[in-house]
Amino acid sequence: MPTFQPLTIAVEPHGDVTVMRCAGEIDIATAGLLRARMTDVQVDGPSDLVVVLDDVTFLDSLGLGALISAHKRARVLQGSFTIVCTSSPVLRVFAATAMHRVFRIVDTLDEALEQDA
Repeated sequence: MPTFQPLTIAVEPHGDVTVMRCAGEIDIATAGLLRARMTDVQVDGPSDLVVVLDDVTFLDSLGLGALISAHKRARVLQGSFTIVCTSSPVLRVFAATAMHRVFRIVDTLDEALEQDA
């Protein structure tokens, strides 16, 4: 049986872009933390946000909702919202919900930062 992986979030400034690296599980227990951190970063810092989900092993509907909220907030703040993701479980959720058509999802941080430049 898989073990629970608590969510860790690291925030890194990259010029006019904030990079948020997430690792672990984004679910009912951790989605609120993610939502709060993304809100704080977008409101208090640059409105361009890159969220790195490469080390996320699970994403539920509440986590997806938090990402959707950040995407909408970026539009309101006239910023950008990019997801870096190579995690198969997360990419499957995006495909199953058609969110891969809504979010800008790239394979590498360099690619995300180039698009935001």
